[in-house]
Amino acid sequence: MYDFFLGKWGLDWAAAIFMFISIYRLGEHKRDGFIHAALASLFWILFNIKVESAAGIVANAIILGMSIRSFRRASKKATTPTETPESSPDA
Repeated sequence: MYDFFLGKWGLDWAAAIFMFISIYRLGEHKRDGFIHAALASLFWILFNIKVESAAGIVANAIILGMSIRSFRRASKKATTPTETPESSPDA
């Protein structure tokens, strides 16, 4: 029973939990959801190394990069001042 649940060092469990948190946080429009997605991808990469799945490693490396990119873009949007009609030069 132990091997069934923790036979892969719990990497799959950690990845799944971080992914669930990521989905929830992104659904709440919180940018830290991208960090949780990146952590999930990192754990999936480690899991795929353990089970020797090249496709899983490559796919999750791409998702990891996309999550980091999305977090950075969300950070820029959060710090960029938005233009209001009153501050617009055409107003």
